[in-house]
Amino acid sequence: MKGKLKEESATHKRLAAELISIIPELDEEGLSFLIEQARVHVYNMEVSRIEEEAAESDTANLNKKGDYAREPDKAPANFRIERSSSGSSYHLISGGKWKMYNEDEMMRIVKIASTSERVRDVAVRLHAWFAEERPDTFADLELGDACDPRLDELVVFLRSKFAIKTK
Repeated sequence: MKGKLKEESATHKRLAAELISIIPELDEEGLSFLIEQARVHVYNMEVSRIEEEAAESDTANLNKKGDYAREPDKAPANFRIERSSSGSSYHLISGGKWKMYNEDEMMRIVKIASTSERVRDVAVRLHAWFAEERPDTFADLELGDACDPRLDELVVFLRSKFAIKTK
């Protein structure tokens, strides 16, 4: 559901107009709150889309015995990032487990995730980077192979939280 809706409905137009009409009445805190809520909602829509694609893929991958060709997905990773008090490192946290990255590593991870490619393609590239540069990530965050849907979730999360500024 990246980008704009395919076709704007009458209800969508009405709600957008109502929101635009309220904006002049809001202070900066209110606007900031609405932006954050909108980003969370967009993130949730993307996760839902990924989950639907994964479910469709699982259905398509039924083998002759009727079992799934791969293990059932683990629970969502619910990623979050915390910057260290010194500001020199970042902690990527998922399910009570965490992994620390220095600022350069975090920037590289964010740059990989920030491309405009499909989430699945970026997740595979991110997996390759972890395998080459930080293979300890897999055990520490309990990430699986390049097909682990939690990598897709990580890409969506990173895209929703970080933007690369160009000079």
